Amino acid sequence: MKNKNIILKLLSELSLYPKWFYSAIIITLIISTVSIVRPLIVNHVLNKVNFLSINSITNFGLSLITLMLFESLLQYINSLISVILGQKLILKTRKELFHHVLNLPTSYFDKTPIGTIVTRIISDMEAMNDIFSDGFTTILGSIITIIVFIGVMFYINAQLTIAVLIVMPVLLLSVWLFKNGVQKSFIRVRNAVADLNRFTQERLVGMGIIQQLNAEDKELEKFKLLNKQHRDAHIQSIWYYSIFFPILELLLSIAIALVIYNSSLLPNVLLGEITFFIMMTQMLFRPLRMLADQLNTFQMGLIAAKRVYALMEEHIPQINQGKRILQGLNKGIEFKEVDFYYQDKKNKVLSNINLFIPANKVTAVVGQTGAGKTTLVNLICRLYDIHYGKILIDNIPIQDYSLDSLRYQIAMVLQDPHLFNASILDNVRMFNPEISKQQIQNTAEEIGIHDFIMQLPDDYNYIIQERGANLSAGQKQLIAFLRAYIHQPQIFIFDEATAMIDSHTEQLIQNTLKKILLHRTAIIIAHRLSTIQMADQIIVMHNGQIVEKGTHSELIQLSKYYKEIYKAQFELV
Repeated sequence: MKNKNIILKLLSELSLYPKWFYSAIIITLIISTVSIVRPLIVNHVLNKVNFLSINSITNFGLSLITLMLFESLLQYINSLISVILGQKLILKTRKELFHHVLNLPTSYFDKTPIGTIVTRIISDMEAMNDIFSDGFTTILGSIITIIVFIGVMFYINAQLTIAVLIVMPVLLLSVWLFKNGVQKSFIRVRNAVADLNRFTQERLVGMGIIQQLNAEDKELEKFKLLNKQHRDAHIQSIWYYSIFFPILELLLSIAIALVIYNSSLLPNVLLGEITFFIMMTQMLFRPLRMLADQLNTFQMGLIAAKRVYALMEEHIPQINQGKRILQGLNKGIEFKEVDFYYQDKKNKVLSNINLFIPANKVTAVVGQTGAGKTTLVNLICRLYDIHYGKILIDNIPIQDYSLDSLRYQIAMVLQDPHLFNASILDNVRMFNPEISKQQIQNTAEEIGIHDFIMQLPDDYNYIIQERGANLSAGQKQLIAFLRAYIHQPQIFIFDEATAMIDSHTEQLIQNTLKKILLHRTAIIIAHRLSTIQMADQIIVMHNGQIVEKGTHSELIQLSKYYKEIYKAQFELV
């Protein structure tokens, strides 16, 4: 998105709050007008000082103080309005951005680091806030102030005004060079922030692996490099500031010197005019200095906005929602000549899959790592859509069902279930207040994990730490089983759900599964064949294809791949 389009987009956002936006503009115009009155009063008093009484001079002094207080009050109100306007827009935009992220396809998260997305939602949004709170209105105010000041200066004395403006070309060139240089450094800063966020997030999540492999020193060196790049980018931007502001001060001094020098050459120049132009020169350079700084803040905000809007424009595939409501599974799920591949579109993950999963039966899927087992069940949940073939549920294409009703009838338990930093109650009911505590307790008793929960401090109100750090792998799985069962889905999917569980817990789950899966359809992905021998049918996958299918007793007698897996687990112990 080009800068012009981003600015138009931002202006359209500001127009959503006209009362606040126009109030800020009006107050900015008033401030610009009021600020010119003080030098005019000084000019008048100094020109007439020999003819004014002490009382008159005192009144003028009190007027100056009153004007300064009034101007300060207006600046306070203007800052308050600008901040409120900015926060209103950030609240709205961040909510829309997160809603958009929630609806992005799973494939987007496969290719985009989580740290990068967090940077867009948090850091970049804060940078955008500067556009709304210190961007449009303050830049507009600075420009109006400069125009008003120069106009009044020309009215008072055109020749002295020209003397002040002699340095203006050099000043404008300095502002332009400063703006371009800082913009490049700000891009480096934003990229460095995104890299730091991504790196830090990934390392914190994988801290256990880093410590286990004694890789702390290596990861520290990588962090030092990224941190140095971030520091260097900031130092470069500071370097531009350290050069620019002394140049401004030098040009200001030259302009004041030119005013004094030209005043000595012109006839009939009064003390009031000289003082007026010295004050006005200082006041003129102040908005110019602020304008340069505001433009850079604006540039940084534009860079952040460009990234945010790029994420908001990330394509969301038009998934055929369908209108049918899946209320149950009567016949089964059928794959017909299904092919699937991921983003690269080169290597098929699944090829020519023909499979029928009968309703109210247990279907197990086994195979080596990378055989396509997890991809197979992800297609049933429509986390991805197939590229060729059909998936039918009760002889109806899966696309004809609404996503909500489809996923409501499916519960998936993964090898490493994700638990939120919340109580067991909230994790089980997924923050749905309609599910009561008593209902959860009854369900837990039904599947045999109530006693385990009651042993925890605060039982069902026990707060689970991030990623379930204060629970064992088996305990996390048990809570995940309870969360899946409480919603009473018709289709259960267990993806290596018992791979990280001890034998005692596995036996508990096996006994529980018989109750859970009664009159329900189950798909169990497993490496440990001991967990799937009770399955009504076993599917063996190899390199994205189904190579064998049958019951355990059939496959152990006639198959090749299944028999090899069985021997590897039971005969080579």
